[in-house]
Amino acid sequence: MITASDKLNRELKERLERLAVCDRDYWSFKGNSRREHGHGFFQYPAMMVPQMARAILAEVCAVHPETKWVFDPFAGSGTILTESMLMGLSFAGCDINPLAILLCRTKAGPFFHKALADKVHSLLDRIKTDMDSQIEIDFAGRDKWFRNDVQIALSKIRRAIKYETTIWARRFFWIALAETVRVTSNSRTSTFKLHTRPSFEIATRSLDPIEQFQRVVERNLEHLKTQSEYLNSNGYLNRGHYTKNIELSLGDTRKLESSDGKRFDIVITSPPYGDNVTTVPYGQYSYLPLQWIDPSDIDSNDITEYLRSTHEIDYRSLGGSQRISEDDTSFLSERSQSFCRLLKQLSAEPPDRLKKVTAFFRDLNRCIVPILEKLRAGGLMFWTLGNRRVAGKSIPLDAILTEMLEHEGAVLLTRLKRRIPSKRMAIRNNIAETMRAETILVMRKAM
Repeated sequence: MITASDKLNRELKERLERLAVCDRDYWSFKGNSRREHGHGFFQYPAMMVPQMARAILAEVCAVHPETKWVFDPFAGSGTILTESMLMGLSFAGCDINPLAILLCRTKAGPFFHKALADKVHSLLDRIKTDMDSQIEIDFAGRDKWFRNDVQIALSKIRRAIKYETTIWARRFFWIALAETVRVTSNSRTSTFKLHTRPSFEIATRSLDPIEQFQRVVERNLEHLKTQSEYLNSNGYLNRGHYTKNIELSLGDTRKLESSDGKRFDIVITSPPYGDNVTTVPYGQYSYLPLQWIDPSDIDSNDITEYLRSTHEIDYRSLGGSQRISEDDTSFLSERSQSFCRLLKQLSAEPPDRLKKVTAFFRDLNRCIVPILEKLRAGGLMFWTLGNRRVAGKSIPLDAILTEMLEHEGAVLLTRLKRRIPSKRMAIRNNIAETMRAETILVMRKAM
């Protein structure tokens, strides 16, 4: 149970704001955003800075030592999950992207790094002695996205992983394969979107997927070992298993179930800053790695539908469906004066731009009540947000979300500003520009 009072609100606000008094760029963590532990497993788009999440959790736990459960409704690659574990807290997370859920499940353990080292050795032996040239997967566009020699090598890795009998080890190996797929496919790594490289570059690239996989899996093993030793030294492991609770679900935040009665103490999250097409196309980015991973190791539910096309995951995400009505517009306008002003600013722009913006805020608003229902009375929320630009105009995501949350009774405690020194965002295009700063909204649910 979280205790809330004006005194505690002031204390938390002062503690958070004090951190930036001597260093106005404190929350940027410039030069201090190294990715260790499970954070270094995979290069996922627009990952939150671990040190920022760590600082937030430390301040919250200092003011509210009764904090036990952390919830991230847009869990992504599991930054908040990992930082919660390092603090010895229970965690619940949800994401609509199967690759994100696989990353989270892998980072949740178990932490049998010695046994895993033996399994890595056996796995590499199986790969290197595999003389089979059969291609293990088939999907539309396979030959477009992968050279034949790369397909053969990735198939050897896939077969070797499937031979492994324990699911926790297979998941660890799938993540290494996903990273290998990312850098050995014919898609450019300079953008999160699927764009083929020039044909001459595809033909002449020097690629060794098996060597690449070995480097990744051995690097990740070191990250796992470091995290395992840290968790164990702090008493957070029992025979390799994390001692607190971790609950992960593949699904839509707009459809969160609250009937189970489970309530969390704090929400720390960073939702999409707009529809995936014009900001970060998480689905496109994940599409090729997911083709090579056994879907049954990701989730008990069938994820075939998520891979119907390169755009399916993005279509299922916030703002993916741009079928809007006048009711959507009026509903949002009632909840946010900032949204009303934005509508007027965009009224002279092409209709599709207004549609994209409205569809995104409609879907984000649909997440608010389900999230609040999962949060305890008086629970805290930390929302990291970026205000992108559309048609040269800033989209005030921070102001609109604040007003939508306040409409449901939440109270704003403070706003923290941070410049973005290194966070990988979408490339600049003709609809949305790369953002240079973020806001952390600190809010509390009404008692």
